[in-house]
Formats: sequence, structure tokens, C-alpha cells
Amino acid sequence: MARKRCEILCVGTELLLGDILNTNARFLAQEISQLGLDLYFQTVVGDNPRRMEEAVRLALSRSDFLLITGGLGPTSDDITKDVVARVFDRPLVMHEPSLRALKAFYETVRRPMPNNNERQALAPEGAQVLENPQGTAPGYIVEDVTGHAAILLPGPPRELQAMFRMHVAPYLRQFSKGLILSRMVRVIGLGESRMAEMLEDLIVEGVNPTLAPYAREGEAFVRVTARGDSPEEALRLTEPVVNEIIRRLGRHVYGVDVDSLEAALAQLLKGAGLKVAIAEAGTAGLAASRLMALPGAGGVVGTSISAEHLEEINGLIEPQGPALPASPEAACEKMAAALGQRLGVPAGIAITVNNQRQYACAVWLGGRTSALIGAAPSPRDMAYVRTQAVQNAFDLFRHRLMDVAEARL
Repeated sequence: MARKRCEILCVGTELLLGDILNTNARFLAQEISQLGLDLYFQTVVGDNPRRMEEAVRLALSRSDFLLITGGLGPTSDDITKDVVARVFDRPLVMHEPSLRALKAFYETVRRPMPNNNERQALAPEGAQVLENPQGTAPGYIVEDVTGHAAILLPGPPRELQAMFRMHVAPYLRQFSKGLILSRMVRVIGLGESRMAEMLEDLIVEGVNPTLAPYAREGEAFVRVTARGDSPEEALRLTEPVVNEIIRRLGRHVYGVDVDSLEAALAQLLKGAGLKVAIAEAGTAGLAASRLMALPGAGGVVGTSISAEHLEEINGLIEPQGPALPASPEAACEKMAAALGQRLGVPAGIAITVNNQRQYACAVWLGGRTSALIGAAPSPRDMAYVRTQAVQNAFDLFRHRLMDVAEARL
């Protein structure tokens, strides 16, 4: 049996014009991939019946399953059902269970049901009606005699995701040949091109699993994707490749299947039983906020201080102490050590960013400091500089933690 092809069609002028971020397409693409089905096209179309019909007909001519999001509401511009019914040559008929559910909803909230809401209970004749556990608009699966199907889903992401998991995933799974598992190897300190060069043979020769390198601000990552008959088989196929990537890239790999650098750093801190104090100037508190946003962050962050200039923080920690050195790098080293020594925490991180897009950071751990300085290209904005400064500070601290751990072995 040939692998089934899926296509995504997102309906809404607000999506077409960029007024709303299209999170539904991302969710559906990831879910379709995990089900082991092919996805070749994504389309966005406005609330125009002629163009929508053209898009639906084109998609069904080249794909087995068309997943359509949006346009299922009660207003006059919610026309997805009308268009799909016309393409499949089906009349819209009243689906009595949906109508009863609508009326029950309005009785529960003690509001009169607007007359136009009855439109939501209309279904293409012969369609499979999908219950909406998070809203009032049902979804639909409309099949033709050739095995092609249009799957209509509501636009609100919470409703779409719940309906997909409850109804659509089980429906599509019966057409899947195995499943797909993706592992994410996260990398810092290497550009995408250099990383790809170091993994070139694995990328070129990979069949199952396959490798795909990516980059984003401040880091890179490798997606390792395997197809198997079960999650256990797919995981087993990825393991030797993931291990080989780690062997080649070494300490540049900061984690596998972790969400972020700060999450990996927090794991190391918890494993070592450490708390860190943070002093940052010119970063708008970015380092502390990233760590504190993690679940259970109170266990890894002891103290955090943010100010416009590092000297202000120095005055708080050592009111009668000497001024910081003029060199940003030396100032950060002194501040990182002062954090640990004066505040009674075993580790400290100090970061400073100035208006010339320069930054310095230092970490103090095990009675030693390590520091680095950097600068961003002039076209970059300050948000980029702050991100780079914090990424480098976290990575520097990660290396010190690993150094200390290795020294104890």
C-alpha cells in the first residue's frame, strides 16, 4: 500500500494577511508526521468562496486527505462547510444530535441561542460528524468513493487540538504505515554549516533514521527522525545515531530532547545540588527570567539582581567595597565571585551588556572564575545582543559545571 498523502488548508482572511499567527498549521504538520503520513503542501486561503473552492479541488486532486481549519462558525463568512459540500456534491442537512447539543449548551449558560447558530448543526450529507469537546462547532470527515477525504476542523487552536486527538488521529492512524519518532539533539557554540560539515556523511547517507540540521538565534539543533512499527522500535533506531552525533560534537551538545539551554542547565544544577546567584546589567533581567520560568526554578536560583549598570549591583552587594575594574570582563569576574562569597551561594553568574552591542559574562564555581567577552554585528538590535550574552553565560556556566564534575571522577 502506498503511503497516504496529506495536505493542510487553513481558511481565514486574518491568517492570509498575517493578523493572526498560524499555530494550527504547525500543530497539524507535527501530528501528521508523527502518524507516519506524508505532508507535501500547506495552503492559506481567505474567506472567499470561489478561491476556497479552487483550493479544495486542487488539494483533493493531489492528496488523499485534506485537513481544513476554520470557517465552521455561525456567521455568514463561515463558509467552509458550504464549499466542501459543493465540491463533494452533497447537500447540507440538519444533524439533530449537534442541534440538541447546541441547545443544551445555551440552556446551561442561560442565554438564548441566536438563530444563526443553527448553521453550526448543518452537516454535509453522509459526513462523519466529530464532537467538539472544547466548543460548539462540530467537525466533519467527508469521504468520496475514491478514498479521498476532507477533514474539517474548527479554527480556535484549543478546539482543533482536542478534536484532532480525539477523532482525527485515530481515523488517520488506520491508514498509516508505522509511526514516526523524532529526537532533537541541541547544540551550542557551532554554526549550522560547521555542524552539518561534521555530520555530513550521516546526513547524506541517513535513510532510517534521517538527519536534518537547523539553526535559530544563539544555537543549532539536529532532528533525528526514524520510522518504526512501534515507539520502541523507532526509539531503538535513533539511539546509535544520536550517540554518534554526541561523540562527534562533544560538549557542543547541551542536551537531547530538552526544551532549551536553561532547561539543560537547570538539570545540571539540580543534579549537582547547587543554587546559583545571578547579577545582570543591561539585559532587562533576561537570564533570571528564563531560569525562573522553568517549573521548580526555586530550587536552582538563589538570588537574582538586575540593574542598568553592574556598578549599581556592586554597591548593593559590597556597599563599602572598592569599585569594579574598568574592563567589563574583569568587572564580571569580580562580580561573579562576590555573588557567591557575599551572598552565601555556591555559584554565581554575572552578565553585562552596553549600548555599543558589547557584552561580557563570567561565572564563579568551585572557587574559580571563568569569563568571556563578545560583540554583535552592528545591524543587530539590542534584543539579539542580550540573547547572545545570556546564551553564552549559560553555556560558560554549563562548561564549568562539567569541568567540576569531571574533576571529581
